[in-house]
Amino acid sequence: MRIWIALVLFVGGLVTGSIGVVNQLENQPLDRIIASSTLLEPTTYVFIPSKVLSSYPAPVSVESLGPLVFLATGRDSDIQAWIGDSPYVELGLRIDEEAKRAELVELVREGTGALADPRGADLWRSEVVGESSAKLSAPLDGESGMLLASNGIEEAPRAVSVVWDLPDEPGPIAPITFLAIALLIAGSIMALWDAKDYWTKRRRKVTGPKPPKRRAPRRAVSQAGQTRKSGRRAKLAMVSATVLAVSILSGCVPDYQSPIVSPSPLPAPQTLTPAVTAEQGQRILNEVITLLQDADQTLNREVLETRASGPALEARRFEYNLVRRFTETDRDPMPLLAEPIQLFLPPATDTWPRNMLFVTGEENLQVYILQQLGPRDNYTLYFYANLLPGADFPEVASELIGASQLKPDNKFLKVSPDVLAVAVGDLLNLGAESSWSLVLDPNNDYIRDVSSVQQGLVETLTNANLTFDHALSDQVPVLLSTVDGGALVGIYMVDTYRIIPRSRGDAVAISGDEAILLGSGGSASGIETRYGAMLLFYVPAAGSDERISLLAATQQLMTVEAVDD
Repeated sequence: MRIWIALVLFVGGLVTGSIGVVNQLENQPLDRIIASSTLLEPTTYVFIPSKVLSSYPAPVSVESLGPLVFLATGRDSDIQAWIGDSPYVELGLRIDEEAKRAELVELVREGTGALADPRGADLWRSEVVGESSAKLSAPLDGESGMLLASNGIEEAPRAVSVVWDLPDEPGPIAPITFLAIALLIAGSIMALWDAKDYWTKRRRKVTGPKPPKRRAPRRAVSQAGQTRKSGRRAKLAMVSATVLAVSILSGCVPDYQSPIVSPSPLPAPQTLTPAVTAEQGQRILNEVITLLQDADQTLNREVLETRASGPALEARRFEYNLVRRFTETDRDPMPLLAEPIQLFLPPATDTWPRNMLFVTGEENLQVYILQQLGPRDNYTLYFYANLLPGADFPEVASELIGASQLKPDNKFLKVSPDVLAVAVGDLLNLGAESSWSLVLDPNNDYIRDVSSVQQGLVETLTNANLTFDHALSDQVPVLLSTVDGGALVGIYMVDTYRIIPRSRGDAVAISGDEAILLGSGGSASGIETRYGAMLLFYVPAAGSDERISLLAATQQLMTVEAVDD
């Protein structure tokens, strides 16, 4: 009987093992989710929002096929701002729960705005261009979407797929698999036990003949029921079958819950985030400085104007004009350094214009402010200055948080930008005697040096009337918040020096760069000289006892003219 039990157990093990293998294959976790679509509506731009890309907690990428494929990532709000009023198609995600399939659906957005080429725009955090296909990964941060286009004029590619690469996790092993192993082992044990008994009986020693046994008289045996031994065997078989059936029914892995049917997009950030990432900012700065360095080599104004604006453009133009007049000796414009980056302060905003600040260099540090006027505009160098020796730079937000852009009329600062110009002018004219020294710290190289030059002119030119005027230019100041509630304030001042002889027959003599610009060594009617100064201040919050400090400064000679009689 044991051999039959062994056979039942062995067959049961094979059956349950087969069921376990099938169950394991049916419940194997997915390694990726793909949502594909062939666009029905022709369009120039295709917008894939963050709520689609972040539907599943896995690395996501977008693939597209077409003659020319452009893909770029950026904040949802930035992509929509770049598209503006132009028509586009927005993709959404639809889940087919019965087929357990994710599909992309089209949402047509009408518009009449102008079309533009998106390639190479500074707004994109990353981008890729392919002639027949392209693939680009997107960050999972709850705010990054993707733009699909070609060259901004032709139709966008129509074949697009969003792919989520799920974690490579092994599927759970079905308990029925372990049961199958146990049944096979039990069957083998029963078979070996039965074989052992069989061979033991065959090998028993043969003995001599025994006397015949007396047989007891036969008794009547009822045929209505089974013997005790056969009853036990039947019960054992029934129990085995019951255990086997229960094990088969209860040993399977629960049905695999496909993640496709339960997308969970990341929520959008509740606060403003940096408009530029560190990698993106470094790329933009390198492009700007590299192009301006090329312009400096040939003093090319047309190239200069593509990546410089505001005070930086004005100062650079005047410097080019001065450098061109040097014929006997070589002279180059003030060098611009793109690296190493010591500090990067991006703006945390969703409006324009945008300003981001860099501090670069090793020994001689420079401060740059790059500005973007609109979503389709590239960043330009708006402000640059040399960091003053000993300048105590205030604590600013990290590049992951960014700085708030403040308006020039902000009421929460110690003084406004126009007051800064008045304070600096008074300090330059009066030096330590100025009452503004209680508000603005005059202990820096720029104020000391310029004030010393002015005092020297007063002491030297005793036969002339001198006036020094310091005024804020019409260039818009830049204000970026600091951690303590203050602000970094960049302004552009125009300093005008006017020297008029007191008596006829006297003349004003000049030398150096001023003489080169004027074209002569002086004038009998007088001289008017104008300088442009880019100054970066730290302005504490209103109510603070701390004085304003000048952090960086660069002064550029602009014009030298003879005063009309």
